[in-house]
Amino acid sequence: MGQDVMHSALAPPRQQSRGARAHTHARAEVLRMLREDHRIAKTAFRTFDRLGEDVDAEACERIIRQTCMELELHTKLEEEVFYPAIRASLTHTGLIDDAEVEHQTMAMLLDQVRRLSPGDARQAASFRVLGEYMRLHIKEEEGDMFRQISHARVDWVRLHEDMQARRHELMADLGEQGSFATLEAREGMGLRRAFLGPSVRAGQPS
Repeated sequence: MGQDVMHSALAPPRQQSRGARAHTHARAEVLRMLREDHRIAKTAFRTFDRLGEDVDAEACERIIRQTCMELELHTKLEEEVFYPAIRASLTHTGLIDDAEVEHQTMAMLLDQVRRLSPGDARQAASFRVLGEYMRLHIKEEEGDMFRQISHARVDWVRLHEDMQARRHELMADLGEQGSFATLEAREGMGLRRAFLGPSVRAGQPS
C-alpha cells in the first residue's frame, strides 16, 4: 500500500496528462495543416512544369488561378495567426523576420502573375519563378523554423483553434472566387485532377 501511495504522489494529475496530450496533438495538427498547404502548392507547381503542349491554355490558366488563391490563403493564415503566435514565444525571432520578408517577395510575384494576361509567355515564366521561390521558402520553413518552434512555449490548442477558424473564413471568401482545389483536394481528390479539372483525359497519367 505504501508503494501505491508513493506512486500516486509521483504520478502527474490526470487533468495535466490530458492537457499535455491535447497540447501535443494540437501542435502536430498545426504543423500538419501547414505541411499540407505546402504539399498542395508544390504539387501544383510540379504539375504545371510537367504540362505538355497537348494540354490547352485553359488548363494552364486554371492551375495558375487556383494556385494563386491557395497561396493567398496560406500566406494570410501564417501572417495573421501563425507567425504572431510563434513570434511571441521566441527569444530570437530571426527566422520569423526572414519568413515575413519572403512573404513580401511572394506577394509581389503573385501580383505580377495576376497582372499578366492568360496565354502570355511572361505569365508562365513568372509563375515558374514564383514556384522556385516558394520551394525555397517551404524548405526553410519546414526545416529550421519547424525545428525551432517544436519546443516553444506556445498555447498550441488555442493556436490550432484560431488557425482553423481563420482558415474557414478565408476558404469561404476564396470559395466565392471558385477555389476548387482548396475545397476538393482536401476531400481526397487527386491533386493533379483537382488543379487541371475535368478537361484532363481520363486515361492521362496523374
